[in-house]
Amino acid sequence: MVESRTEFKLKNPPEDGISSVQFGPNAAKFLLVSSWDCTVRLYDVESTTMRLKYVHSMPVLDVCFQDAVHSFSGGLDQTLKMFDLNSSGESVLGTHDGAIRTVDYCSEINAVVTGSWDHTIKTWDPRAPRCTGTYQQQERVYTTSLCGELLVVGTAGRKVLVWDLRNMGVPTQRRESSLKYQTRCIRCFPNKQGYALSSIEGRVAVEYLDADPEVQKKKYAFKCHRIKESGIEKIYPVNAIR
Repeated sequence: MVESRTEFKLKNPPEDGISSVQFGPNAAKFLLVSSWDCTVRLYDVESTTMRLKYVHSMPVLDVCFQDAVHSFSGGLDQTLKMFDLNSSGESVLGTHDGAIRTVDYCSEINAVVTGSWDHTIKTWDPRAPRCTGTYQQQERVYTTSLCGELLVVGTAGRKVLVWDLRNMGVPTQRRESSLKYQTRCIRCFPNKQGYALSSIEGRVAVEYLDADPEVQKKKYAFKCHRIKESGIEKIYPVNAIR
């Protein structure tokens, strides 16, 4: 009987903290990893080997695939890079005035979307390449998640904004987190009906986009990532959700 492997230890790991991991769009064979060591690395998970590596001048905070052979990355150097994983060709799409915290690719409109600590969201055409729009947010962008053509943005000050990427004139919704403390991560449901939001205070909220009062009754929150030792409860930030 042949046993299937359930755990893979990758060779040549980053030399500092890992900031983001993304599997390739077609299979779980390839994994992109960004790090505070200023690198983006592509791994072949099945052979546990590093296929290639490219660098930024400062720590990289987020990375994403466009397709099987193109990636985008951004970080503290305020620069959005595009990398061809086949040819190892690298190009700069543009910059923000602050660190780039989030990088997403929206296939519905063929655009890269970046969120920054400079209080803006920017959209980019990877074919040009050029910036196609800059959109002011209420505060520093901490987290973003795509929900089809919708972009859900979590900022400092516990603000949540929902944007329609086809018409970025004004947000379609402005919300405040139902959690009391700073937002760390937002991830949309696969069915595109809502999102989960986590905070620094060991809680996750489940929210729905439909503003109908009957739908809003379904939202809830739960405690997590807490350990009680010697009668003292230790509470940890929820940094990532899926």
